[in-house]
Amino acid sequence: MSVRRSLFWSYGSQLITLAITFSTSVIVARLISPREMGIYALALAISGVLSVFLAFGTQAFLVREKTIDVQTLRSAFTVNLALSGLLALCLLCAGLFSMFVRHDNEISAVLLIMVAGPLFSALEFVPAALCMREMRYSTISAVNILRAVITALVTLTCLWRGAGAPGLAVGPVFANLVCALFYMMARRHDLIFRPGLYRFREILVFGFQMLTISGVAQLAARSSDIILGNMLGLFALGLYSRASGLATLVFINVYGLATGVIFVQLSRDLREKGEFHTTFIRALRMITGAMWPILLGIATLAGPLVLILYGAKWLPAATPLALLMIAQFIVLGFGMNWELFVLRKETNQQMRIEMSRAIIGTAIFSVGCLFGLAAAAVGRIGEAIVGYVLYRPHIDRLAGTEPGEIDRVYSESLQLTAVAIAPSILLMGWWKWSPHVPLILVIFSIILGVIGWLLLLRYKRHPIASEILITVARLCGRSASETGQSS
Repeated sequence: MSVRRSLFWSYGSQLITLAITFSTSVIVARLISPREMGIYALALAISGVLSVFLAFGTQAFLVREKTIDVQTLRSAFTVNLALSGLLALCLLCAGLFSMFVRHDNEISAVLLIMVAGPLFSALEFVPAALCMREMRYSTISAVNILRAVITALVTLTCLWRGAGAPGLAVGPVFANLVCALFYMMARRHDLIFRPGLYRFREILVFGFQMLTISGVAQLAARSSDIILGNMLGLFALGLYSRASGLATLVFINVYGLATGVIFVQLSRDLREKGEFHTTFIRALRMITGAMWPILLGIATLAGPLVLILYGAKWLPAATPLALLMIAQFIVLGFGMNWELFVLRKETNQQMRIEMSRAIIGTAIFSVGCLFGLAAAAVGRIGEAIVGYVLYRPHIDRLAGTEPGEIDRVYSESLQLTAVAIAPSILLMGWWKWSPHVPLILVIFSIILGVIGWLLLLRYKRHPIASEILITVARLCGRSASETGQSS
């Protein structure tokens, strides 16, 4: 499957998934309090710290390898299953500790529900990894939609019945079970249940490198949530979790999805052509050209958006949301670094960078917590700046770009961003940055920004413009052919 077709499937399904997830989050915010969200966020942070071992990169190992056989699949399955079992055991111990030692039954209930999640996920590991390696994004997209639907239905049902914070944990676990069964049925011939040790040492070496990269970042993020909850309380953690949850939802559903597809294509280009410069630059133009306007647009309209979507009780989350979006904007300045270091097999270098970033970033965030919720979010901006300083010097070398080539991409994307968010900035400035801006004006400013963004894309002959035209032409052609057949 081509990159264009893969992105079409991925973003098509992700639009549906995003709509479902986002709508669910809006309803959830109306059904629970910030404190209940804080309880779930704290349990999720504890789970995140424990699940750092699952950031072992075993799936990336299968995608990266030139050739794989049954023995390699068995070894990868064995490693993943052992890690999943270890996580489940740790969650069980944490839940029992919270119940019998800390006497915190609410957090304990959430942790005990989470125990089954990693065990169900282990069942889909091999089929999911092979689908990604083969770029079968139609199957992956179907599973993503199914996961979102099941999670939403089960979660909302639990909350309607008054389950509170534990109800938030039931949906994702049940969805893991259903999706695992779906993958197993779709790829019956690829199922692996027999353990193996072939290439075991190679997988472990790669895994430990990934663990120190992705795992350290995840550990720092979840530890920060625990620090915030202990220093500022569960209510503040609930507000921060709502802001970071929305920020993460946007980031993962646009950037994370695109880089998942791009990583596979970069890997293929490197195997077949020995370089991936052209694919990288095109991807960087598209990612920053689309993501930067979204991130800074949400930062500009954070107040009205939080009030309209979640209600007045969540308004204190608006400022952290705006600051977190600015932090993500900076993070994209060294985007796709993980893909570059993995493909160039320089994960040892990235390991050192990521550890430095995590230590400094967590320290900055902790200091921010001393001064309140907004200051803690400012700490995320500090962490992003540290990451840019550490990573940026390596991007040109790893991507094989010419001096100044990436800077020109950033300059182009900044122009697109300025045009896209200008109407929203003018609107908020006129209303003195009040969250009570009428909805119709917010929508109008967004529409004006999108129109200006589209016109500038066309003027610059940006790859996003060409992809939009190709997609529209295909949809119109399909509609015309269907009309002709019906007549």
